[in-house]
Amino acid sequence: MACLNLPLDIRYQTENMYLVGIVPGPSEPLSNDLNHYMRPVLKDMAGAWEQGIFFSRTPSFPNGRDTRSAIAAVVNDLPAARKAAALAPHNSHFYCSKCGCWHISTRGCTNYHEWKTRDYREMRRQAEAWRDAKTEKAQTTIFQKHGIRWSELWRLPYWDPTRQLVVDSMHCMLEGLGEHHARDVLGLSTASAMANPIVMPPFTQAFRAVDKNVTKLKECEIKHVTEIQALLTAPVEGGDIENLVEENLQKLDKKLMSKNLGPLKFVSTDLKLRVMPRERSSARFRPDGEPILQKADYVKALLEWRRSKPLEAEDQSLKIVTPEVMQHIKAVIRDTITPSWLNTVPYNFGDKKAGTLKADEWRTMYTVYLPIALVSLWGEGTSHCSAAVSAKLREILDHTMSLVSAITIVCMRTMTATRARAYRHHVAKWVRDLSRLHPNIAQRTNNHMAIHIYDFLILFGPVRSWWCFPFERLIGYLQRLSHNHKFGQLESTLLQSFIRAAKLRRWLARSDCPPIIKECKKLFDKLYGSTRDKYEVPVNNELNMAEKECTDRRGVVVPSDLRRLIKGPRVVLRARHNYCGTVYARSSTHLGNSLIEFCPAGNRACSPVPGCIKYIILNPDKPIFAVQRHLNVPQGTVDPFAPYPDFPAKLYSALLSDDLELVEADWVVSHFARWAISSECVVVLSLSKVKIYLFHHIALD
Repeated sequence: MACLNLPLDIRYQTENMYLVGIVPGPSEPLSNDLNHYMRPVLKDMAGAWEQGIFFSRTPSFPNGRDTRSAIAAVVNDLPAARKAAALAPHNSHFYCSKCGCWHISTRGCTNYHEWKTRDYREMRRQAEAWRDAKTEKAQTTIFQKHGIRWSELWRLPYWDPTRQLVVDSMHCMLEGLGEHHARDVLGLSTASAMANPIVMPPFTQAFRAVDKNVTKLKECEIKHVTEIQALLTAPVEGGDIENLVEENLQKLDKKLMSKNLGPLKFVSTDLKLRVMPRERSSARFRPDGEPILQKADYVKALLEWRRSKPLEAEDQSLKIVTPEVMQHIKAVIRDTITPSWLNTVPYNFGDKKAGTLKADEWRTMYTVYLPIALVSLWGEGTSHCSAAVSAKLREILDHTMSLVSAITIVCMRTMTATRARAYRHHVAKWVRDLSRLHPNIAQRTNNHMAIHIYDFLILFGPVRSWWCFPFERLIGYLQRLSHNHKFGQLESTLLQSFIRAAKLRRWLARSDCPPIIKECKKLFDKLYGSTRDKYEVPVNNELNMAEKECTDRRGVVVPSDLRRLIKGPRVVLRARHNYCGTVYARSSTHLGNSLIEFCPAGNRACSPVPGCIKYIILNPDKPIFAVQRHLNVPQGTVDPFAPYPDFPAKLYSALLSDDLELVEADWVVSHFARWAISSECVVVLSLSKVKIYLFHHIALD
């Protein structure tokens, strides 16, 4: 548990988090068994809200203070959320905990203006009815009708799962929609790129499935039925060349003749074909006059049926991902210049050796590398083998960029109602176009729940204050602790080790901690790690001792290109500088850390411009950067990123201005990533690493 009253930069530090308990393994609790582990803490939380808790002394109230505390949000992935709230699983017909949408066939609906929020009072009555049922059969009946069991969370008088059981963006968007779109929809892997393209059938046919209890077919013959159905719906190559078509139909004849009589008869009966002997004169008949049919007779009827259907699909499937596409994506990952604080992804992305990407790597993939790669391949201004292929790839790109825009917005450090609405628009468009562009991809519960993240953005603001990243890091930290691998003992070992480490961290952070012990804290952090998010800004603004010692306070002779901007013969220059937790560097030291976007003259009403730091000038108060701007592209140049305004990338000239300009550190808006799309132009992508004061001022329209 985390205290939402704490500032974001210290909220998820280990010493400030409360580890309630550890559920013993080796398997997860079944059904509503999780209630037994939740009951003690929820009983305490109910009392903390209804009766309150009196603290005998606090820093602001030395005589004591009455307090009330409540659980604001329960954050889990979908399976864990359903177990915690004792709701039906996410893959059932009661798949949504927020609205009244019912039946899995509606998971692809995007008419969110018509969705009605579930009545939490009615949900409470149904949960209490399940709890008070006299028999297990009665409980099963209630659960099957309403999809609700009793959860210990209902002990809280204010519990409303439609508002407090939030949809976690890390699991839903990054590990859910993001990974699903890359792996399953686009097929971004080396194996998929090397595989043969999937051939679309020229028509669809609703074949009857084989019922083992009705038919007398053997297992191998049931397999033959599936193979015959696939052969009948496969395209027949040849186009307008009649001889070639007949040649392929003869091949189909041979393949059908290799199947057993039973499966051929089953498929012919399913299609309601009239089967007659091939040669009437040599046919044999039963006493009642009915002919005795052979395999060749059924094959003849099936071939005649196939001739009456379309030979080839009108819209042949397009192989989206080729080896060239994968090589281009890898090149973008390898060649994009980024600041040191940005997590990268494996250079061999898509290969089996790269393994499975983590949630933070998917975030980087979708907010930096993948959109740059795909827009430069399929966007406006690119050329392809035909106009039809170009239009199809552009549709697929627009669909992908809808998801990219949604992920970019949801990962922002600030949130407004306008941004939240833009997020919902992009997600709904992605879900809507999924069935149209990729009809073989089924809609999933994640697709529906992603639209509901909009409601929680309005309720709780940016997801950085309530997503699962800090808790997943804490779980990883616990898993690395030493224990004896004996269930029943390791849980208490992990719990006690965590508490001891948290107490030690808290003591090291006290103002009365001896200075010599504080020096040991650096070694302690290196040895045991820290759960602090590397993207959050530290509270101090001081240089470390090594940086202080490396600074030449006497200064150096002013370089010739700085003389018109600097008064005096000498100036103090630095190779790098840590300001408000962000490391800046000159381009000759670290190119990625030198790429900044800034407001000219500190005017925040102006749009930020990109530039490259050539010199860092040390002042007593704050550093000043000598920056070369990126020049604009020539007028008339097509910017393929212009159609996607919610993805903050823009085309600039690869050339830098010859003139330097002085930029104060407070004028800097963010770092940016840079990739050379050609020898003349570069893509500039704002990384939105804003200052600390924006973390605590969340505006909603």
